[in-house]
Amino acid sequence: MLLGLEFTPSTVVVALIIAALAFLAVRRMWRSGLCDCRKDEGSCAGGCAGCAGCAAADRMAADMQKAARARS
Repeated sequence: MLLGLEFTPSTVVVALIIAALAFLAVRRMWRSGLCDCRKDEGSCAGGCAGCAGCAAADRMAADMQKAARARS
């Protein structure tokens, strides 16, 4: 059984808030890319090489790969 969707004023307000937050998220990704390590420089055009956060993620991935190899 399908229920009808009613647009009450509160539903419209919540939908507008969600749409605004989605817009801000897309705008932020468009401006700084998926890498936040160089947000002060304006963009991460060259990738995340040298970024402390990205280096930590690379290290964690390498450790996980080592652990997976050790188990097999």
